[in-house]
This record gives sequence, structure tokens and C-alpha cells, in this order.
Amino acid sequence: MALLRRLTDQTGLTVLLAEQNVRSAMSVADRGVVLSVGHVVADDDARRINADDDLRHAYLGF
Repeated sequence: MALLRRLTDQTGLTVLLAEQNVRSAMSVADRGVVLSVGHVVADDDARRINADDDLRHAYLGF
């Protein structure tokens, strides 16, 4: 994850990351999309998703 963050910061590279480890993925994400049973339940800035306690507990498990 540190390498991804460094590459995106230094080069402006865009990365689409599909990851089950939500905490790890959100640590490098600028934006997050949360799916539940194939439906988008959140599509927002990663900081806003991380700050939404109800969303995190219901869908992200932390």
C-alpha cells in the first residue's frame, strides 16, 4: 500500500484497487465505492466514508 501511495503521489498515476482488506485499501484511497450484494451503497471521498460510523459498521466491519 505504501508503494501505491508513493506512485500515485509522485506520478499522478490512477489506480483502481479492488481489495477485501478495507482498512488497508482506505489508507491509500482518495475515493471509495462500497458495494453490497452488487449495489453501490456509498460512492464518496474516502475520508467521508471513513468518518461515517453507521456506514463503516454496517458494511465495512470496523
